[in-house]
Amino acid sequence: MRLSGILIALSILIAVAIGGCISGEDKLQADLLEPRENSEADIKISVTNLPDITDATAFDIKVTAHEDYDDDFKKNSYLRDSSGKTYQPLSYEGEGGHHASGILRFPKIESKSFELVIKNVAGVNERIFKW
Repeated sequence: MRLSGILIALSILIAVAIGGCISGEDKLQADLLEPRENSEADIKISVTNLPDITDATAFDIKVTAHEDYDDDFKKNSYLRDSSGKTYQPLSYEGEGGHHASGILRFPKIESKSFELVIKNVAGVNERIFKW
């Protein structure tokens, strides 16, 4: 009787541990999809990682400004991986205005943690978006 109780308790602990690992992975994946935001100098920039784009490391960029905003993020952005290596953008396709938006693409990287750095927007030297 005592051995069966121990086996049941052990089975429950194993199930909880496996469930925690699975949900932890889901949480990590969900965190990769959460937008990162910066609202310095009256310009809000929201950046969302786009992992479904398989041929590049890509981001959806949305800008909210009080006046028309038009910037080519290919010229003022770079990507930095967890080892410190930097990557220059391949392209930026977007449109300006009070609610500017576009897709910024970099070479595909395998690093699970990285930073997108956008430089010199509205007098802010660097805006860093971390994953």
